[in-house]
Amino acid sequence: MLSRFIVKFYSGLLEASMWIILIASFLLGLSEGGVVLGVGLALFAFVLCVVFFGAFFILVDIQKRLQSIDEKTKT
Repeated sequence: MLSRFIVKFYSGLLEASMWIILIASFLLGLSEGGVVLGVGLALFAFVLCVVFFGAFFILVDIQKRLQSIDEKTKT
């Protein structure tokens, strides 16, 4: 029970931090150089987020799949 809560909380925390990074990079680019720079920085930040957070999202997805397989085999 607690482990499932931790996985859900961790997944939500990762997603929220990724959104915050994307929005902050867009706003920084918007304030420094306009819409084009804002979109460019947001795309660059997205690529960096995928590189750094991608492995954690894959681990969370594997955890969810293993739990669903475990639930199917218990019935």
